[in-house]
Amino acid sequence: MSDNYVVVMGAANIDIGGTPNNPLIPADSNPGNISINYGGVARNIAHNLCKLGMNVKLITAIGGDVLGEDMIKHCEEIGMDTSHVLRVPDDTSSMYLYVNNENGDMDVAIDHMTVCSKITPEYVASLADVFNGALAVVVDANIPEESFMKLKDICEVPIYVDPVSTALAARIKPGLDGIDTIKPNTLEAEYLTGMTIKTEADYRAAAQEILDMGVRRVFMSMGSEGMMAASSDNMYIVSEYPADVVCTTGAGDSATAAIVWASTVVADGDALVAAAKAANVVAAMTVSVQETNHVDLNHQSALDKIIESNMTVREI
Repeated sequence: MSDNYVVVMGAANIDIGGTPNNPLIPADSNPGNISINYGGVARNIAHNLCKLGMNVKLITAIGGDVLGEDMIKHCEEIGMDTSHVLRVPDDTSSMYLYVNNENGDMDVAIDHMTVCSKITPEYVASLADVFNGALAVVVDANIPEESFMKLKDICEVPIYVDPVSTALAARIKPGLDGIDTIKPNTLEAEYLTGMTIKTEADYRAAAQEILDMGVRRVFMSMGSEGMMAASSDNMYIVSEYPADVVCTTGAGDSATAAIVWASTVVADGDALVAAAKAANVVAAMTVSVQETNHVDLNHQSALDKIIESNMTVREI
C-alpha cells in the first residue's frame, strides 16, 4: 500500500441477521441460522477497500459500549485508520437487525443508528484537511443532510455517494450536483428520479436523469442483467458475474468499494467498464458467503477474476 488513502464516512454498526431454513412464515418462529457481524455501509465499504489493498481512514461515530469498541478494534486489525472515529459516551453504537428469506435475500430489516447524527457539520468541517488529502471521499447517507452539504462545501477531491436506502436517499438528493459517482440500487434510483424502473429503457432514462442532476458517473445494479455504468459520454451494461447466492447483505457495499478501487487504482476515473466489472466480481464474491465481507477478498483475487471472467459489455 502507498501513502495515498481514501476516506470513508458514515455508519459502522453491529449486524444481527437470520436466514430461515424454509420459506419464511410471518408472525411465527422460523428455524434457521443467526449470525452477528460487523456492518454498516461505510464500515463495509472501508473493510472491502482495505481487503483490496487500499489505505483507508474511517470516519464514523460509536456509542459508549463494549460492542462499539470491539468493532473499532476489529477495524484497526484489518488495517483501517480509526483515529478520527467519534466517541459518544451517552449514546449506543449503531445496530442493524435483518431477516432474510430462505434464498438469502433480505425480507425485512430494522436499523438503530441515532449515533450517526453526532457526525455534525462542525465535526465534518474540522476534518477538512483529512478529506482534501485523500484520493477520494466515500460517504453514505446515514449522516445528516447538513453534514453531507458541509462535506460538499469543503471537499476538493472526488466524492462517491452510496444512498443506503430510499428512506435515507432524501438526505443526499438536494446535493447531487457536483458529485463524482453514485451507486443507487433500483429502489433508490426510483426514489431519486421519481420513475418506475422495470425495463432496460427505464434504467437508461433513470441514469440520464441522475446525470442531469449534476452527477459525473452512475452505477446501477440490474440484478441478473448485470451492472449499468453511465456517464455523459457513454452508457454500458456489463453482464453479471455468476455466483451461488448465500446472503446478499453487504453486496451493494462491496460493489461500491470495488468501483472506488477500480477508479483510483486499477484504471483511470473514466474507465466505466473496468469499474463495473470490478463491482460485479466483488459483489458476487460477497453474496457467496454468509458473512457481510468475504474473508478471501484481496487485490489479486479480484483482479484474477476480472481477467478470467467472460462478462459481456454492451454499449446502449
